[in-house]
Amino acid sequence: MYRQFRDLLRPFRREYRRFIAGVVLRQALVVLGGYSLVWALRLCLERVFIPEWSFVAAFILFDAAYMGFDLKLNYFFSSRVSYPLFGKLRMSSMEKTLRMPMEWHQRQSSGELVGKVNNGVGKVVQTAEGLSRELVPALIQTAFSLAPLVIFSPVTTPALLVALVLYMWLTVLENRRRRPFAKKRYQGYNRDFGLFSESVQAIQPVVQYGQEAQVLRRYRRVQQRIVAQGLAEARIGNRFGFRRNLALAIAKRACQGVWIWQYRHHALDGAMIMYLNMLTEQLLASFGGYASLLERLYDGLEPTRVLVKLMAEKPAIADHPAARPVSVPERVGVKLKDVRFAYPRNKTAVLRDLRLTITPGAVLGLVGRSGCGKTPIQNLLTRLFDVQEGSVEICGKDVRRWPLDQIRGLFAHVSQNGGVFFSGTRMADVLRFTRPDASLREVVEAAKAACLHDDICRMPEKYKTRIGQGGQSLSKGQQQRVALAQALLSLTDERKILVLDEFTSALDSETEERILRNLEPWLAGRTVIIVAHRLSTVRKLADEIIVLDQTGIAEQGTHAELIARGGWYAEMARLQAVAPGEFANPRPRLARVV
Repeated sequence: MYRQFRDLLRPFRREYRRFIAGVVLRQALVVLGGYSLVWALRLCLERVFIPEWSFVAAFILFDAAYMGFDLKLNYFFSSRVSYPLFGKLRMSSMEKTLRMPMEWHQRQSSGELVGKVNNGVGKVVQTAEGLSRELVPALIQTAFSLAPLVIFSPVTTPALLVALVLYMWLTVLENRRRRPFAKKRYQGYNRDFGLFSESVQAIQPVVQYGQEAQVLRRYRRVQQRIVAQGLAEARIGNRFGFRRNLALAIAKRACQGVWIWQYRHHALDGAMIMYLNMLTEQLLASFGGYASLLERLYDGLEPTRVLVKLMAEKPAIADHPAARPVSVPERVGVKLKDVRFAYPRNKTAVLRDLRLTITPGAVLGLVGRSGCGKTPIQNLLTRLFDVQEGSVEICGKDVRRWPLDQIRGLFAHVSQNGGVFFSGTRMADVLRFTRPDASLREVVEAAKAACLHDDICRMPEKYKTRIGQGGQSLSKGQQQRVALAQALLSLTDERKILVLDEFTSALDSETEERILRNLEPWLAGRTVIIVAHRLSTVRKLADEIIVLDQTGIAEQGTHAELIARGGWYAEMARLQAVAPGEFANPRPRLARVV
């Protein structure tokens, strides 16, 4: 972990060294300032003609210079190390999170993941600051304090060194005892983040069902466990803190006893004893700095370890070493060969020996009961997951041999969960999420095709209206149409495949009918995969319809052919009252199952 932690700090090494050099100079000024009173007292006795105000003026000038240098040094650290380090770690954590595969995300709680990153980044920065602003100054202060003590009072130096060793040993022992409790405490913090986030996200059903008390009980149990671990740490800290401080107190009083004896025997004068006492106080204060820093280092060890582990994780789905950009034709075909797939940590396969070929430019409808494998097919195409057996090919090449960015750049998606929303974003920019450089005219065209334009025009500021977190200010139907508009706006020449996943499930029949008519020109020349439970959607758009069940492909054909067979599809069409008629102008039959 140390090597990985060091790598995180590598970009700031040069600035860090400059800061350390400044700290050395600052601590030298501190020691010099402490000795200045001894120097002034002796000088005023030797040269009585020098007025007292001259010494006062010199002290004030020295203090002003020191304070100015100290402020500039602290600002240098903040501007060159602390804040940039925080930003880099946050950016790196976000980049790592975005690039991890769906299998990894399914094993995480989003709230706990945020908690791990927040705690980890904070502790890494805190550790870097502690090393810079406390440990190094404390080491320098110890060296500068010990040197005069060795020179002017060598008798007391061994006692102080023994106290230092004993103090550090007790500190290390204390933090070892506290480590198991700290680990459990930070696990509790991560659980706190997760539960708090989940409760806020589910606030509406929580209130509607009157389950606030249940949520509070669960949250209270988490807090009680955190408090219990923290109190256990505090009890250990109190025991060892008393022993450490007692060791320092004994060493200091022993030194003062020696100096009193030396003063009585005229071995030291009063000014030198004051100076030595100041150095001893500084030395013992530096011991406290070591203990405080070690305590924070141990306290931050667990969240830092979690963050370092996160940053070091290698995504299970990444570019193949031999992946090279693929030449993409005008129209793109898809082939699944003997595909078997099961979700991670689930032994039951959702796809078994699936064979499917979609000819370039075809519109394929996928229907079937929930859990029969419709959504996994689209996830496999974009390598959100990889197959366990068989292969998925696009343009005749296994998707595992494509560069990830290129393969995912072929697709546009409409999710059944609605569009992508970021808090406080204007509606025009919400729609531009998939293509930030789109013009307002293009945004309006996509909104009109998704039957969203009139709704936007009724908003207070139209396309400049700011949308709340997660699109909460919009209805489910509007959220779904936002998702469609985002997908349509993304349809540049590079995006050859459009996936429509339950994209009309929250719409009324009239709006669905209008949208389906509007989509015709947008689909031209593209391969389209429609996943739906509402058969009216696939009937009006699909060239071919495939019915999936737990065993694989159960039925395949056009709407009319499937109605005539009287199977599951025909039964669903009867329940949904879908007319058996074909299109007025049927499409050529391009999608086929092998």
